[in-house]
Amino acid sequence: MLANILCCGSPDLKPKKKKTSSWQPNEYELMLIKGTWSDDTDDLNNLGMDIYYYIFENNQHVKALFPKIHHHGEGWRDSKDVKMQGYLFATTLSKVIENIENTDLVKPFLYKIGARHVAYAKRGFRPQFWDSFTDAMALCMTNRILTSMNYKVQKNDAIATWKKFSVFVINNLKEGFDSTNAIAK
Repeated sequence: MLANILCCGSPDLKPKKKKTSSWQPNEYELMLIKGTWSDDTDDLNNLGMDIYYYIFENNQHVKALFPKIHHHGEGWRDSKDVKMQGYLFATTLSKVIENIENTDLVKPFLYKIGARHVAYAKRGFRPQFWDSFTDAMALCMTNRILTSMNYKVQKNDAIATWKKFSVFVINNLKEGFDSTNAIAK
């Protein structure tokens, strides 16, 4: 389990303590996150594609960062490239969820992924693009929860927990990007 989560980036690349986005889910939030998540390959593919569909439809600047996907024009939704990108993002979320009980373990993993995105700044990646990912994750999971859970209170709690989770993930990606970008300048 630890080997899977510590796979990305240099072992020397670590977040600075002062700015780390913190969230430690309680037992109920853990149950909601894990209870509304599926590691099924089809579910991961569909969620990843839904997230990227939302992002690309709502932020053309992000879509332009993916030349293989952008190259498909109006047929981008059916491209293998968008499916692969979505699947990679969803499997990253899956690794975070697998280890969410220990957020101190997940933070460096996310930080390193964010740091790697500094390389995309040359192609036009901007820090504000992370916000599209926060919105997309929260919205896609909200839609799944609304159609899959029976109890209104639990639905509302799950939606609120997924919003916290989305902010936690993206804030840690942002931190890795921002810190590494400041060093690179």
